Amino acid sequence: MKQLLKLIAMAAALQTLVPAYLSAVEIVPAPSFMRENRSIVRIPSEIGIHVSDKSLKPAARTFMDSAGKKNDDGLFPEFKFVPKAGTAFMVLDLDTSLSGEEYVLEIGQAGISIKGGGISGVWWGLHSVMQILVQSASNADENGMFVSGMVVKDKPAFSYRGAMLDCCRHFFSVDDVKTYIDIMALHKLNVFHWHLTDDQGWRIEIKKYPELTRKGSFRKETVVGHAASSDTYDGIPYGGYYTQKDIREVVRYAAERQITVIPEIEMPGHAMAALAAYPQFGCVGHGYDVWTTWGVSKEVFCIGKQGTIEFLKDVLDEVAGLFPGEYIHIGGDEAPSERWDECPDCRKLVETEGYSTSRELQGYLLREIEAFLKTKGKKIIGWDEILDGGVTNTATVMSWRGPAGGIRAAKQGNHVIMSPNSNFYLDYYQTENPEKNGEPHGIGGYVSLEKCLSFDPYDGLSDDEKKYIVGIQANLWTEYIPSMNHVQHMVLPRLAALAEVSWSENKCSYQDFVRRMEVAMVPLYSHFGYAYADYAFRGIR
Repeated sequence: MKQLLKLIAMAAALQTLVPAYLSAVEIVPAPSFMRENRSIVRIPSEIGIHVSDKSLKPAARTFMDSAGKKNDDGLFPEFKFVPKAGTAFMVLDLDTSLSGEEYVLEIGQAGISIKGGGISGVWWGLHSVMQILVQSASNADENGMFVSGMVVKDKPAFSYRGAMLDCCRHFFSVDDVKTYIDIMALHKLNVFHWHLTDDQGWRIEIKKYPELTRKGSFRKETVVGHAASSDTYDGIPYGGYYTQKDIREVVRYAAERQITVIPEIEMPGHAMAALAAYPQFGCVGHGYDVWTTWGVSKEVFCIGKQGTIEFLKDVLDEVAGLFPGEYIHIGGDEAPSERWDECPDCRKLVETEGYSTSRELQGYLLREIEAFLKTKGKKIIGWDEILDGGVTNTATVMSWRGPAGGIRAAKQGNHVIMSPNSNFYLDYYQTENPEKNGEPHGIGGYVSLEKCLSFDPYDGLSDDEKKYIVGIQANLWTEYIPSMNHVQHMVLPRLAALAEVSWSENKCSYQDFVRRMEVAMVPLYSHFGYAYADYAFRGIR
């Protein structure tokens, strides 16, 4: 009896050391299964981490470095590796019964356990822990931080969860690109689409063609204001490019965060920067400059010249060696056929191939490039215009002009990445009245956080056709976005909506999503110093 009374007294004393009320824990994106129990777990000021499989140690180290990067606000405990599971508060392990990105997270009196089907599964589990620790900090008192015990079982709905950054219209340093990758990892996104070539600048070093960066990476000036209404230019040379060493560094950095990098090398349109460096690959053959304005140029690669295709293959040969992922994006959008209509070489190829119009030359190029990249072990992705040029059945279509192109591609059996401007063009404004609400400059349009969240990737598809939708992506074109702070303002918090749609099968209301964001993600944005937009949290749409 004395022992029983002693235990009761100890339990009563313990209750005086914990907060009277613990808020329910939230995770964004919403997990497949989550159950909290009535236990109250104290988070120690120093968390020992044990990895049961040594392959997990690099990912754990990257997580520890990330969480501790800006820890002067006391939001996170200190982390350290410990050699034995029995002395660890957090234990990481692999479980081959789970799929690669799947994880099981348990929090109890013994500490935190994360099991993943692969390194990526453990990695995403760690990011759920990051959100949970933030919320435990909000429950802190003089005795420490507390969280309720729980079990989380989670895996993504889509294997491709992407975000694109245009580094051509405006150039971003390697450190800026790494920041973008960090933001992606925070949202459990796993594909970085790196837009590297366009009319306004060629950004990747190609050793066989040094003029691409010597001439093609710099423009003499840039249009001021909106290109649709301005004829004023700043007169300031602008540019930059990534060396192959830089490229490898970014690819390595992304891989440490379980993110694959897909490069985009634009063809046959958006080619002005390349043609400024090597004019012989255009139909006119001379007079090209790196473009100083935005929009769609009629200057395209000359498909009728065999030398053009060989040039593109040479470029892609070096690109394929720099990016270990299975995909290379070859663009294919906004390529006017006017120059091909006028070009004797292109007209001859049209006749030789028995085509009825020069537009079909785009399909010819696509097939040539796809066959070449297959020899390099690569697959191609193209914007939905490749459907108009005669797409092969093995090309993946990225649907940007709304979801219609993706629906069309899925119905004919092509794999699809949904990236509709209607929902996921993050260079669009976030509120209905951007001037009144003080939004920084954007390209136009209106895509609110709610609009992002509302996207249904399967709308208009039969059950059989749904299997062709392999992923979802958000795009950030940077005509009017010159700095990383501006980038952050445009993508945050809208990338969280992309994460919710592409990861979670548990759909929620917009109001519930905003509430969960405020407790799970906004504190992290503040902790890392991200310049996020707060319109949604102030009730502005």
